[in-house]
Amino acid sequence: MFAAGLGGVVIGTAFAWNSAAARLTRTFGNDYAANRESDDSGWYVDAVACYFLGTTVGGLILGPVTRYIGYRWSVVGCDVVVFIGWLWLSQVNWAPVWASRLAHGVGTGGLELLIPTYIAHITDFRIRGRALVFHHAFVCFGVFYAHAFSAIVTNAQLTGLCMVCPALHIFISIFMPESPLYVYKCLGDSEDAKAAMRRVKGEDYDIDSVYAELERYVFEFECMIGDNRSHLTRRIVDIGARLVVLQQTCGASATMFHAKSVIGGFGLTTAIVGYSDERVYGNTQTIITIVFAVQVLLCLTTVELVEFLGRKFMLIVSAISMGTCLASLMLYQSFYPITDICTSSIESNEWHKYVHIILVCMYLCSYSIGWGPVVPLIHAEVVYFDKWFSSLIYAGGQFVLFLVAYTFFDANAPLSFNKYIMYTYIASCAISVAFVHFCLPETRALPLDRVLDPHRTDNNCVDTRN
Repeated sequence: MFAAGLGGVVIGTAFAWNSAAARLTRTFGNDYAANRESDDSGWYVDAVACYFLGTTVGGLILGPVTRYIGYRWSVVGCDVVVFIGWLWLSQVNWAPVWASRLAHGVGTGGLELLIPTYIAHITDFRIRGRALVFHHAFVCFGVFYAHAFSAIVTNAQLTGLCMVCPALHIFISIFMPESPLYVYKCLGDSEDAKAAMRRVKGEDYDIDSVYAELERYVFEFECMIGDNRSHLTRRIVDIGARLVVLQQTCGASATMFHAKSVIGGFGLTTAIVGYSDERVYGNTQTIITIVFAVQVLLCLTTVELVEFLGRKFMLIVSAISMGTCLASLMLYQSFYPITDICTSSIESNEWHKYVHIILVCMYLCSYSIGWGPVVPLIHAEVVYFDKWFSSLIYAGGQFVLFLVAYTFFDANAPLSFNKYIMYTYIASCAISVAFVHFCLPETRALPLDRVLDPHRTDNNCVDTRN
């Protein structure tokens, strides 16, 4: 669990830095960025494109790479790419910053897909949900860690603090056991697979029964032929694709990435809006740090609720809560437009002008009880990772996130933070509730080989193995 948590911190710190936990200034060797502070949307939007295109590429190539080198060395490889990205940030010219964003994207994109799948393969089905949500809590902690330290250290020091995480994770991952599923299916060695299970579960665990379940999991899919196999494949792709697309079109991930711009744009006790005013930056930084700290606590609460109440319940509650916050924000804007905040200072008796910020923060926190941590969990449970469609589904979701994030920030873009994008997010939340209720199987407390039982057809397979 320590390795899974540390992997989450690696992902979270890279996400936070690329979402401007550190401001790019002359002191960090980025003259080009400093000279364009008044035109923030130009370089910033391009940086967003670089990072999220990297996560798309990382997810897309991870499947084929893992089939050749295994889960353990794939994790090490992704960590190395992230570490190289941090090393590039120690340079003083502009080019490595762009390259580092791409490296961070490729590395974290691979880790975001690989670690939940690895956890699903090695943990008992009774605690699988807790383990995966625990991992996501550390992703949120990584974001909190970067934002909190950015307020008290220089950008170069922040880079050094973040660089420690992938370096330590590389060392730990080298000694991690390989996934038993990979050893059995790709290497075809039953004894090595059992040895990997013993390393994970302990010498006294009933390895034979676990190994029998693994054989059944692989056999029941591989023996399918014709329409039966096509039906299950379509079902898996349909569930996985709609799940990751709805996760990104609800807008919370893009909003978290642009949190400083969204919250800072509300004014926050000053008549001057923008990063040039230190009061705006300081207040914004404080609010964002608090929000991500609350997200960590909510994820830790969800660790227990996801097994007690189920995956579907948490997703539905999360979607309803996000949609309600956004609808309330739109209603409130009709009485107190955001432009009123941006063009005038907020006096102590005008507390109502903070309601916008409170609703946005509640919207982001609602994401952390369902669509943030639970979607990777269900994706790891439902989608067969070693198939061609697993990486494609994840990469498709990251590309949707790139589209949403790229068009979200730029004030001149057609999908900037206005009523049209709000309508889109609210509609996505409503569709999510219907999809989860009617189409998504409940995977709580089910072994991997039984997750899609209600959606299987008769295989008519005869097990002829000795």
